[in-house]
Amino acid sequence: MDCRPHRGKTTRGRQMIDALIAGRLRGAVAVRQSTNGNTFATWRIAAAGKDGESLLCSCISFSQKAIAAMQALDDGDSVAVSGEASISVWADAQKGQCHGLNVQVYAVMTAYHLGRKRKAHEAQNEGKQ
Repeated sequence: MDCRPHRGKTTRGRQMIDALIAGRLRGAVAVRQSTNGNTFATWRIAAAGKDGESLLCSCISFSQKAIAAMQALDDGDSVAVSGEASISVWADAQKGQCHGLNVQVYAVMTAYHLGRKRKAHEAQNEGKQ
């Protein structure tokens, strides 16, 4: 058995990990255009940690499907995102050292999407009987 550390993707010297994160949207989704004309969106998600504290996840996406799904949400709505994450650390004057995640999002799942998928699956199963 190979016990060497996995060499995953890196961005600017930081290790990237595949992540599935569920939490609540904090604030509005900001949609902008890059200098080359591509549309992207940024937002923040507060994910509950093991100790009850929220972990702040700063998200960015270039996927038009993910952007459209996020634009339909309001502050405080539940959401799950999937993508590449890296750990971020910063100093806060009141809290001291803080931790969070930077996430490049590829897919978004909301309660609306889950209900729609469930209905489609049920309809497919009814057609088989």
